[in-house]
Amino acid sequence: MTATEVTERRILPGWALDAWADRLLEQAGVGVTILDRAGHVMYFNKWASENLDRKTEYLGVDVRNRHRRSITNPRFDAMIALFENGRTEPVRYVARPYGKTTILVTVSPIKVDGELVGFSQIVLLKDEVQELCARFDESGNESFEREMLG
Repeated sequence: MTATEVTERRILPGWALDAWADRLLEQAGVGVTILDRAGHVMYFNKWASENLDRKTEYLGVDVRNRHRRSITNPRFDAMIALFENGRTEPVRYVARPYGKTTILVTVSPIKVDGELVGFSQIVLLKDEVQELCARFDESGNESFEREMLG
């Protein structure tokens, strides 16, 4: 196997991540959407279906058809062009696609054997992140220890 995880020694020899990957995506506690290189929705996890505009009928459909604001598609296309031109670092941005709810988005290229095949989108809710940071700032590890260990 020539996977980067193997050559960079970031995976236990003999263990295959694909055996657990679907569960990781489903139980990550964040929104996960995967697009193919053309921008068609290939997958979204349960969190995304509960917190974002993700429905079964969107599978196989160009994500551009779901964007509500006219400026979104040119921005999306520009981001995809960055990846097609070799960018490997994720693109991070903040959006308010549904009115009141603000989301924190990370879009990353997915490469297989060095070829760009698609994109992952990871979404967090800004309010949840802010609440967690505020709790930490107020009490450090104390709240974690009380909730998890107490």
